[in-house]
Amino acid sequence: MLDLDHPDTPPTFAISREDDAILSIAKRMTLVSTEAKIELLAQAGPHFATLRSITIDHWGKSKPMLDAIDLLESDLRRLAGLESKNDYVTDWRGKHCTVCSSAITNLKSYEDMLYCPTCVKVIDDGRDAVDQAFGLWCI
Repeated sequence: MLDLDHPDTPPTFAISREDDAILSIAKRMTLVSTEAKIELLAQAGPHFATLRSITIDHWGKSKPMLDAIDLLESDLRRLAGLESKNDYVTDWRGKHCTVCSSAITNLKSYEDMLYCPTCVKVIDDGRDAVDQAFGLWCI
């Protein structure tokens, strides 16, 4: 159970916010061309820097935590490197991903739920590692 008064709670929530921002960037990467992915990868840089800063400031140089962040960053770089001709940010209806041929997902009730579900799985190992290292399953 989450203890809101525990000293790890504020940094854990901060880690979760950065993790969510990276997931949002990854989802957008699945909708754009290879060139545009590189720009999005650059936008993720400050989020990774914040993850590392929070970790070091609160938990020290915890190898499992920093390794989890490194894995997530490596996975995002791998996603950015997938050759793509996608250009679906504004026109996704009836489209399929040029990388994997999956239908583009759109859950209309959620603002950030337009993406290729197969391609975004490239970052699953990194996200799972961050989830485990920081206990994000509790929030």
